[in-house]
Amino acid sequence: MYAYACLYQSDTDRVMEVDPEEITLTFVCMRYPRKLLGHLKKARGMKVSRQGDGIYYLEGDALAMQLLVTRELSERDNYWLQHLRGNLKEGRELQDLMERYERHRHSKWYQAAMDLIVRANWDRMKEEKEMCEALRELFADELQESKEQGEETKLISWICAKLKKDKPISAIIEDFGELGEPEEKVSLICETARRFAPDYDVDEIYAALAERGRRGTGEKQVNEPSGCVSGK
Repeated sequence: MYAYACLYQSDTDRVMEVDPEEITLTFVCMRYPRKLLGHLKKARGMKVSRQGDGIYYLEGDALAMQLLVTRELSERDNYWLQHLRGNLKEGRELQDLMERYERHRHSKWYQAAMDLIVRANWDRMKEEKEMCEALRELFADELQESKEQGEETKLISWICAKLKKDKPISAIIEDFGELGEPEEKVSLICETARRFAPDYDVDEIYAALAERGRRGTGEKQVNEPSGCVSGK
């Protein structure tokens, strides 16, 4: 995790494009990691300061760090963080969680949090037949869409990284062709992404491609013959 943060800060086009002071590493655990924090104090000279129920700052490093202990968090103030654990209880706790999610199910932030919670508690949720059916109804389409979108945005991100370095589209097509990506698909992503230069916002590019795909499907359906033949 620390290495990823350093890579994120350094892998930029300009020096200090990402200010290290704007990066915060957040560690989430169920119990207070007493031995780990003792080691950090002794080996790294770091200090731990309590900021509130279940919230601790780790001070003394180049990057800001905070520790969240879910069992200590206030459920009223940090409901979703408090439920970001793998030991949720069957019955009322799970039902309340799903009812709260239902009110926000179209928010990508709530979807991301609920996806993690479901995966961490899937076996426990399957123990109740009705709960399992409700979960399938709520999450089947969303989990599949999330998986497909994740794979697509990863490809878009890689292509954008090459476009930012002014690599020719023909060379990009060749690179990804060797990885098995169709030439037409890579070319379409490149052409669409160029409209969003120089920022190359991956989410906006994905949305533009998805909209183009929907329009294309609609046009195909309109132009296709119905197959019905009238006769006397």
